[in-house]
Amino acid sequence: MVFLRPLNRKRAQILMEQDGLDGIILIQPESIIYGTGARPGSAAGWRRAGAAFVIVPADSREPITAIIGDFYAEEFRAASGIDDIVTFPVWVDLIDISEIPDGYLIERLSTARPPEQVRLRPATFDRKQTFALLAGALAGRGLSTARLGTENAFLPVEDQALFNEACPNVRWSDASTLVGRLRMIKSTGEINRLKLAAQSAEAGTAAAIAHIRPGRTADELFSIFRTASAQRAAELGYHGPVLPNGAITIGPGATGKGRPAQRGDVIRLDLGCVVDGYTSDCARTAVLGRPSADQQAIYGALRIAFESGLERLRPGVPLREVYTTAMKTMHVQGFDMYCRGHFGHGVGASIFVEEWPFISADETTEIEPGMVLAYELPWYIRGLGAFMLEDQFIIGADSSEPCWSLSRELAICDC
Repeated sequence: MVFLRPLNRKRAQILMEQDGLDGIILIQPESIIYGTGARPGSAAGWRRAGAAFVIVPADSREPITAIIGDFYAEEFRAASGIDDIVTFPVWVDLIDISEIPDGYLIERLSTARPPEQVRLRPATFDRKQTFALLAGALAGRGLSTARLGTENAFLPVEDQALFNEACPNVRWSDASTLVGRLRMIKSTGEINRLKLAAQSAEAGTAAAIAHIRPGRTADELFSIFRTASAQRAAELGYHGPVLPNGAITIGPGATGKGRPAQRGDVIRLDLGCVVDGYTSDCARTAVLGRPSADQQAIYGALRIAFESGLERLRPGVPLREVYTTAMKTMHVQGFDMYCRGHFGHGVGASIFVEEWPFISADETTEIEPGMVLAYELPWYIRGLGAFMLEDQFIIGADSSEPCWSLSRELAICDC
């Protein structure tokens, strides 16, 4: 699968100009992948500032600069197409003898790196060194006194002072929301990954529902989901790793995995797949045996509220209107005790499935074409069960396209 760099430089320029920024410095691993199409390397796994930097000038005509560990630099260059790459040593040793004529191995290795160039490598990476490289790169770009934004929402407190120490004349600003606004609009490549992840998860969820029986555990159903999801991804032409995520809850406990299935139990299947770091998120609810009147009433109300909010899930509508519509519909049906903080969220490349923006009461962000949103109406009722209805939608020019075709009716497993 060819990765297309998601970052829209024109959009980034507009947003930076609105915030009065001369550029942004990406530091979060997911944002670096988003901004460059390349992975920043294992050093980023410690999730500390300085493991990698990507400098994005506000002027879209200016090239991007990346500061990357030396072990990953060539792969990063090939994947991103970025030419301006500054490297620093990480703990992994690498010697290049590919251009040295054949000879004894020891001679080739010595020629590749003379003894006077041998230095101790850091245990991981040296943050003071990488921040000094950042200062040098900014000076080289004429940004030493610029107003720059970075991702304060990610920035560890222990690393925060290094920005001011290394770049004392830079006017730093929090660009977390700006980066979030960039990432909420997906590229074609991202949408394709999210579609594939959703289609794989849909097949896995359908398989899990088909195998609900008395005595089945959540772990057993999740294993069925995992196998069927991977098989579907392969059928769709994807042969990389497919990582299952999510949860299955069985029975009246409403949280956790619950007990082995019994007749009358509600089964919540809130499931997704991760493809190339992009995570899908959809859910369905099943009942083992004939549903009770209470179960039918709860799920029926959620379904009606879901559909009412879905009518507002289209471009130009503030996300809070979707929330307000769905919540009001639940209350009008008599469930005025229903109270939930959000009815969905963005999805993309992250270590957690839920990302900004949220479909919440105070979210004024308007829905835009290119967004991918997970829209959900759950209700967890201890003594009755966990109920969930969720679909992932791709926002088009004037519509919302669901990634699943699986019925939204309450699944009745009368086995």
